[in-house]
Formats: sequence, structure tokens, C-alpha cells
Amino acid sequence: MKQKERVRMIALCGVFSAMELAIIYLSSVFQMLDLTIAALTVAFTLILLVEYGRKPTFCVYAAVSVLSMLIVPNKFTPICYALLFGIYPIVKPFFDRTGKILSIVFKFFAFNAIYMIIYAVSVRFLLLDDIAGIGSPMFFVTIALGNFAFFVFDYLITVIMKLYALKLRKKLGFDKLFKK
Repeated sequence: MKQKERVRMIALCGVFSAMELAIIYLSSVFQMLDLTIAALTVAFTLILLVEYGRKPTFCVYAAVSVLSMLIVPNKFTPICYALLFGIYPIVKPFFDRTGKILSIVFKFFAFNAIYMIIYAVSVRFLLLDDIAGIGSPMFFVTIALGNFAFFVFDYLITVIMKLYALKLRKKLGFDKLFKK
């Protein structure tokens, strides 16, 4: 990579980090939309993945995870970003390489493990009310809805990444910005 392209990549990663951090900070203002706000950051992650690959994208993820935990007053969204929304688009290709059935099994196992970690951290350390205790019918309903939402999220990541790479990149003029 030429020096000019490297400087452009570093600058863009800094801008995307700042944009993701600003979006996550919005969760303190709109607390009802905390998961939706965390999911919005995936758009920047997908653009970086298509344009520069996993290494710069992982650096942005790490920076935003640490900074959001330090800056954002409401810690639930940064935890969701750090454990799920920020890292999942980066590791998704590893899951997809294992074959269709194994991929689905690994993805849902990982999601449910992350869900339980987020749940435990939220109830234990963030002092949130345990509305649906483990074992209650409402707890299982939230897990089922979460798995369905994750399935849709996974599908949308694939569709949006393909749409960006094949059509939006040129329409938005990013093909000139990201010269390969």
C-alpha cells in the first residue's frame, strides 16, 4: 500500500471511529433505542471491511469499544457493541466458511453465549432490574425473539455488504474515494 493510500485509510478509520462513537453516545439520549443505535454502527464496519479488510476494521472496533466504555454514560450500548454488534461483522466470514448447517449452529451458539453474557453483566453490574429472571417464560420469549432478530441481522449484513460492494459503492462515489 502506497503512503498516500495508507494515510487516507488511517484518516478514514479515524473518521469512522468518531462517527461510530457519536452514534453509540446517542444511546444515552435515546435509551429506548439502545440496541438499534448499536446496530447502526454496522454500516461503517461493513464499508471498512469491503474497502480495507479485517485488520483496519478490527482496529476501529477496538478503539470504539474502549472509548465508548470510557465516554458513554449508559454502559449497556457499549457492552452490546463490544460483545456483538462491533465484532460480529468482522468474524462472520469465519462462520460462513464452515458450511451452511455448521455455520448456522456456530452463529446461534455464539449469539446465545453472548446474549447470556450481556444479560449477566447487565443485571449484575449495571444494576438493571431483572424483569424476566432466568427460567421464567418471559426470559425464554426474549431469547426466542433475540434469536429471530439475530437471524434477520445476520441476513441483512450479508445483503447490505453485497449491495454495497456491487451497487452502492459506485453510486455513492466511493469507488473514487477508495481506489484499489
